[in-house]
Amino acid sequence: MRPFHRKDAPILRFSHALTRVENFLVCTCLAVATLVAIAQVLLRAILNIHLWWGEETIVYLIIYSTFLGAVITLRHNEHIAVKVFEPFLGRIGRRRMDILGILVTIAYLAIVGFFAWLLLFEPFSTSTVTPTLKLPLWVVEVAVPLGFTLMLLRAIEILVRLIRGLPASVDGDKSEFQREEEALGLGEGEAKL
Repeated sequence: MRPFHRKDAPILRFSHALTRVENFLVCTCLAVATLVAIAQVLLRAILNIHLWWGEETIVYLIIYSTFLGAVITLRHNEHIAVKVFEPFLGRIGRRRMDILGILVTIAYLAIVGFFAWLLLFEPFSTSTVTPTLKLPLWVVEVAVPLGFTLMLLRAIEILVRLIRGLPASVDGDKSEFQREEEALGLGEGEAKL
């Protein structure tokens, strides 16, 4: 992979902006879900007060964090991938396979995302309310098309990176284990137990 150049600045700015949005949304959902769960446990244990809206709120926030968290997984190139032919291909062949794989991913995300957005406008989604919070069902369902739209944007960014000869992941070609080793300050031999 080639080093970054000035012409890569727009894609890097886009990546950083999208990263901030993804991290904010996921962290907010998980933080609020955690705070509601802690409050619910403490209030029930200490004051014998039950938050009638707590369980449903936590479930919906976890649904949001799941679909939004999938975007972060794509950002780090950690989704499941079957790379049967990769050991037999050279550097250019691997890059072409990566481009083909991300094109298939983009097609999938576009198709499923399109139908997920259509689902929001179905009469069932607009007329049904959630059992406890009495929210319209589309408020819960919007997590799916929102997650798919953010994943589509991230996948397009990865395609541009690959076409320009840059690594697909914002972390380069490092695996999760290599990133953890670096974060912990461990060398290659020290990480083995």
